[in-house]
Amino acid sequence: MSPPIPLTMMRLGPSLAYALASIFVLSMPLLESHPSSAFAWWLYMTILPIMREPIYLLLAVPGVGIWSATVLLMIASIFGIRVAMQPQRHRRSGFIHAHIALIGTGLTMVRGAVAQAGLSEFALPQFPRGDWSFLPLSQPLGTILFISVFSACICSHLTFIKRAISA
Repeated sequence: MSPPIPLTMMRLGPSLAYALASIFVLSMPLLESHPSSAFAWWLYMTILPIMREPIYLLLAVPGVGIWSATVLLMIASIFGIRVAMQPQRHRRSGFIHAHIALIGTGLTMVRGAVAQAGLSEFALPQFPRGDWSFLPLSQPLGTILFISVFSACICSHLTFIKRAISA
């Protein structure tokens, strides 16, 4: 039996996050090959505040380049669609899939929350400085993405709770 449509849509949140991340990664070579394109800049700058931290962290892993990161993110997005369609079959995988996406989107939220202004960079140079212009929740796309991924995590927790109660 397939899950109800609203629950399936909620479980697609991590796939949306991974797909958006792969689009962001693809916007980098697009911007490199067409630096005067308004569309390339718009695409890059729209997704940058939301996906900057997790993607730069992924690209910092030795051996992971733009194309391998794109493939990994696309596979994760497609896998998430399968998990969303058959949640009872992929309980643990759905849990891990959703929570990795939540950690990735949470990295951006935490980075935005520690944004600082003033002369604190001179007093405490060991702490990373934030950038107020890239605060992710100030954009509707960041808010929608975080809520959708968070709701997918709640759905995965509810699946485990229902199973524990029925056992």
